[in-house]
Amino acid sequence: MRGEREAVRRELAAVKADHEARSEELAEARKQIETQFKGIAADVVKTNSATLLEQAKEQFENQRQLSHTDLEKRQKAIDELVKPVKENLAKFEEQVVAMEKDRKGAYDVLRNQVGQLRDTAQNLSEALRSPQMRGQWGEQQLRNILELSGLSERIDFVEQDTIDLGEGRGRPDAVVHIPGGLEVVIDAKTPLSSYLDAHHADDDQRQSEFLNNHANTLMGHAKTLGDRDYAAAVDGSPDFVVMFVPAEPILDAAMDVKPTLWEDAWQKHRVLIATPGLLLAFLRTVAVAWQQQDLQENAQKIADGAADLYDSLRVYAGHVDGVGKGLNRAVDAYNRSIGSLEGRVLPRARKFEDWGVVPGSKQIESATSVEAIARPVAAPELVEAEAEPSVQELTGAEDD
Repeated sequence: MRGEREAVRRELAAVKADHEARSEELAEARKQIETQFKGIAADVVKTNSATLLEQAKEQFENQRQLSHTDLEKRQKAIDELVKPVKENLAKFEEQVVAMEKDRKGAYDVLRNQVGQLRDTAQNLSEALRSPQMRGQWGEQQLRNILELSGLSERIDFVEQDTIDLGEGRGRPDAVVHIPGGLEVVIDAKTPLSSYLDAHHADDDQRQSEFLNNHANTLMGHAKTLGDRDYAAAVDGSPDFVVMFVPAEPILDAAMDVKPTLWEDAWQKHRVLIATPGLLLAFLRTVAVAWQQQDLQENAQKIADGAADLYDSLRVYAGHVDGVGKGLNRAVDAYNRSIGSLEGRVLPRARKFEDWGVVPGSKQIESATSVEAIARPVAAPELVEAEAEPSVQELTGAEDD
């Protein structure tokens, strides 16, 4: 048993040694296999990587070409879409540039015109401070309204007519004739000094003072006109006189500080303060009244003329009827003459033909009688005409 155990131990040691040897061989083989596998794997990976890279390059190139082609198409499509916009923008830009040039030129012209207007307004303001210029301006405004109303100068109104006031003389700007024999005196007043000063005042207090002076000036003019008493000096003048103010703001500014100005001028001095609108309405009413009177006078003239014409037509109708009767008598005399010619004269004359004295080509032709008669006058007013002259009377008489 000891010997078997030794044998077994030796056999086990041999087996272990063989096992170790085989393990070493297996490990070596494993290393070789791993080395080979790694090489194969490296080759495969290298090959596959190159292939994949090549394929990727080809796909990328194809994709790039496709993208480039698509991009060109999109660019062309976008260009086609944007082209009208670009053209319109270019035109718009040209128009804007042209408008800017025109605007600049217009601004320059406007600036010059505004400057001229400012200078003109300044000159006008300075000119209106002159009493003579103010008077001329008021008179011209009054003249414009008189012409605009439709009245005729020296027929419906007179300008600058001198009027004897007893202790002195007055010269109103216009005297308007009204149907019925009335005469309305109109005098233009243009108080502007205080009014212009009020517009250039630096503070409200000074402006109020100037406007009060302006209102007092207007009332002073109204009192002066009332004291002249044109109603007593002008035949047919009503119990008032018209004071013409050539602009509504002149009266409005005075009434802002003195609201009773208009009523006071009327009640205290019998002066009617009239602005262009009120005066034009009044004068237009007068013009319409004159037109109505002219129509009435013309209507009477037309009626008288119609009566004369009718009477002349009646007399003329009598003359025409006489002509018709004369024509009928002439036709009757002609027919009797033809009857006498054919019944008594021609039979005797034809005996000369039978005797051969007259050739056949020169024989007397028979005359034709006239059967028509003049149409008689049938209208009653013409039949009753007084004058029925004969043909001899018609030939010797003159036309009415």
